Amino acid sequence: MSSKVYKDKHNNIIKFNPYEKKRRYEVNGEIMNGCTSVIDPRFGKDGLVGWAKKKPIEAVEWQMSDDGYAIDEINKYTSSLKDKVKELSERDAKTGTMMHQLCEDLMHKKKIVIPKSEPLKTMFKKFKVWWGKMKYEVIHTERTFYSEELQSCGTVDLICKKNGKYGIIDFKTSKTIEYANYPVQLFAYKKMVEDSTNLKIEFLGLLNIPKDKEAPISFMSFNVDDQDYLEAFKLCLKLKEFEKQHSVKLKEWKQKLKTKKGESDAVSKSTVQ
Repeated sequence: MSSKVYKDKHNNIIKFNPYEKKRRYEVNGEIMNGCTSVIDPRFGKDGLVGWAKKKPIEAVEWQMSDDGYAIDEINKYTSSLKDKVKELSERDAKTGTMMHQLCEDLMHKKKIVIPKSEPLKTMFKKFKVWWGKMKYEVIHTERTFYSEELQSCGTVDLICKKNGKYGIIDFKTSKTIEYANYPVQLFAYKKMVEDSTNLKIEFLGLLNIPKDKEAPISFMSFNVDDQDYLEAFKLCLKLKEFEKQHSVKLKEWKQKLKTKKGESDAVSKSTVQ
């Protein structure tokens, strides 16, 4: 996917660079916050995911050591485990990306070759049945929006219309949609869409298309007047700014320690001489 460029109602030029890390979102040439990059680290997602991957492997190392395995045997086995964990994570991410693309193609009535592998085949079947029942009118898919107030951008899975009302639906492929950061993301999207366009969003929903073959598709709707989730996003912004300020202070502190150590070493060297 190449960069996508949009113009909002205020004539801001919004650019989405999907393969860029530092410049994923730009507004008028200026790097802008991404919605999930504001939310997820503040909810502990980044750190906890790394911790959850690391701890079981450490437990295996510990157990194998207690059972009398040699260090090279332990290293060989745990290295293989780490590779498989990485492979599973990448596979899940690719499955989610492919499912989003299939959803978008179906919503735009494009010709689709049915997936041959699981869990994608069953996931698509579930979505196709659900989509056929809902009768939504598609307004936008995978469209990027910007809020000057939030100083953030976000790419929305679906803006649709039903019974004369506009709504946002965010697609997930997780085991559950009960995580608090998901609706925070959804309400931030609402703010971005309304700040970028003349649309008034009157319904919001999370659609989960689980990878588990036996798990049903699920939909959770939210009261658009509930301001707690948007306030939570604003708190995430404040925390991000606080972390940035703390990082500067931490850097200054480390520099002072380094300077003191240099002075101390110089005095010690002088004394010896």
